[in-house]
Amino acid sequence: MKKMTFVHAICQPSDAVRGRLPVTAALALAGTLAACGGSSSSSSDDRGPTDTTVSLPFEAVYNSSNDPVTCDGTLSGLGAGVDVQLEDFRLYLHDVRVTTSQQRELPLTLDDTLWQGSGVALLDFRDFVSCGTVPQTPNTDVTGTVALNEGERIDGVQFKIGLPESLNHTNLVDAATPLNVPTMHWSWQSGYKFMRLDVTVAGGDDFKLHLGSTDCAGDPEAGDSVSCDRGNRPEVRFDTFTPGQDTIVIDYAAMVATALDGVDDGGAPGCMSGVSDPECAGVFAALGLDLASGTPDSQLNQVAFRLK
Repeated sequence: MKKMTFVHAICQPSDAVRGRLPVTAALALAGTLAACGGSSSSSSDDRGPTDTTVSLPFEAVYNSSNDPVTCDGTLSGLGAGVDVQLEDFRLYLHDVRVTTSQQRELPLTLDDTLWQGSGVALLDFRDFVSCGTVPQTPNTDVTGTVALNEGERIDGVQFKIGLPESLNHTNLVDAATPLNVPTMHWSWQSGYKFMRLDVTVAGGDDFKLHLGSTDCAGDPEAGDSVSCDRGNRPEVRFDTFTPGQDTIVIDYAAMVATALDGVDDGGAPGCMSGVSDPECAGVFAALGLDLASGTPDSQLNQVAFRLK
């Protein structure tokens, strides 16, 4: 980090002070001046990393034309051509990192706000409270700081969907914002809904996309540690990203392209991360996740997130 220095004030006594100094003090002053390099220059030229503010804008859309999702209107032509009404569109993300022009990968320190805390951000694309009748301002940006060298610029970004395992099984009652949201929580053992995207389907079955860890064991209420066989945390990476120019797009149409047809084929309504749920296969593939293991699969080309 840059450090403010006060060398100039110490190393430049006035002529009047020089004239009044006794011999012993003058000798001491000479030593100080020698330590300063015998000149009045400061160390400001020795520049270190500087905290740089970063804002990552997100948009949620429902087609290739980038029409935004909204509670106030019909999202048409999804999946097999069905029309839906939005009920919810929220997701958590964490472990946000940037890559730079100096080939460095650096963590983004998230700001502490109503929507961010403990390294986690909650994005909310609903333009009405609970998709009801009361308007609200969506939260669609992730903000933070990163220490960059002089001349260094951000040219890539990556992040993980959901919460880290260390936060996923905390007690909701004691949780701080943004982890204190009951409607984004399954249970103390199962943890949080990393992603909650709910729609009602015109003339068909509702489709709820709830992504989270599954097959969890351990009783946190009894003090046990919890482990989940299927973490289900998608990883998103853009090797080319220009701050102030690019926007990260969440493409709902791509996520449900092969899953949404108005008829639920079994399991939970929609996809709630069940390994045997027929609707989850296409959703997980779009997110770049292996359905069986719940881990990111490099062989799968995630299409749920893109840039514009």
